[in-house]
Amino acid sequence: MVFPIIKLGTLAIKQVSKPLSKAIRNMAKDSPFMRKYVCMPPAQFYHWLDVNLRMRILGLGKATEVKPLSSEAAVELGAEIISESFLFSVATATIAFEYWRSSKKEDQHESQQSSDIKKMQSQVQELGLLIEEQDAKLREFNRLLVEYAPSSKRK
Repeated sequence: MVFPIIKLGTLAIKQVSKPLSKAIRNMAKDSPFMRKYVCMPPAQFYHWLDVNLRMRILGLGKATEVKPLSSEAAVELGAEIISESFLFSVATATIAFEYWRSSKKEDQHESQQSSDIKKMQSQVQELGLLIEEQDAKLREFNRLLVEYAPSSKRK
């Protein structure tokens, strides 16, 4: 019963993260602090990097000066970057949690197998001792049988 609940929980986290991401995007657009210090710097950096990479890919060399994005475009792009980064973080955390849970389950399985093997080895040793005891008793019975057999022929 625990397994479906965990799966359902991770699915719920994924579903809740999408509207939460939209709320973060809207908050980033509306707050002056978020606009100026959180949205615009990553957007301008992304724009600068994008222009430089495109210039190099097209073989036009390095851009000498990259014109910054307009304020509205930078806020929009920055809010989108923040939103996508949040979704990526949630997805990464979910995958990491699933991996951890899977490896923990494997470790428990290996531990159980190791315990079972040790238990079987112990049982094999006990059976070996039992066989040795029975073999000794059988030899004793054979010795007694041989000892009494000639005396019964004499009578």
